Amino acid sequence: MEIRDKLNSFEGYKTRIEELNEYIEKGKNDIIELQESEKKGIQLYPLPNSKVIHNKNETILKYLYVIFITTYSMGEDINKLYKQYSIIVSLMEAYWKKNGGYVDMVWMLSIAIMLNIEDEKFIKLVKMVEKDNPNDFLVDFLIRHRIPSWQGKSNNLMFKRPYQATQEIVTLAQNDKIKGLERLKKYLLKEWYRGHSDAGWHDSHKHGIIHFGYWCFESGALVKILGLDDTSLKGLPYYPYDMVHWNDEIVIPKQRSWTILD
Repeated sequence: MEIRDKLNSFEGYKTRIEELNEYIEKGKNDIIELQESEKKGIQLYPLPNSKVIHNKNETILKYLYVIFITTYSMGEDINKLYKQYSIIVSLMEAYWKKNGGYVDMVWMLSIAIMLNIEDEKFIKLVKMVEKDNPNDFLVDFLIRHRIPSWQGKSNNLMFKRPYQATQEIVTLAQNDKIKGLERLKKYLLKEWYRGHSDAGWHDSHKHGIIHFGYWCFESGALVKILGLDDTSLKGLPYYPYDMVHWNDEIVIPKQRSWTILD
């Protein structure tokens, strides 16, 4: 197994995953205790038991998400990641927040495209987006790859820094794939990481095992959607090459139409 993000060691990643799994087990046990207390009419915290349960489930979901990225960073087989991703999709519906979770949503849609997930799971993601109507170019572009009838065609970006570059990549690649690729390479090398300087995970590699990996997942999705030759991107920091190419022979057909499902 070859480490994909070498800013942490295999043991560092492994230790982090084990630590997070322990937190998850504790959270699950706390939820069981809260559920039993709720049945007995006993409040364990100042907040209602139901709210505490919600918060703990949300934290567990965040841990699973970090485990997923950490597992990719440490070099694990993508088939294992596919299973982890499916679990996250099934759990995140109740916790998606458009403003607090924009990066997560872009990443989840991008990973869905790279992993060629089933229509059912992709539609779950789309329904989360639709509830909040983020009116965002990148989100709309990612969705339309799988659902051409998606009505969102915004030219706005919720966060121009660093995502303005994605709009430029798409525009250039539609006329000249080489220029689109060059713009994407600049985005990866000079803009993406710097553009997330306010993110909680920024510079995590300076703090030991908490580093779970730096990945610009939207770059991989753009390569697949735009049909770019990413040979020159292999080994480039932040580019998820293995995820883009994990099973190239699988082709998921685009959805012909979009229907709201209650």
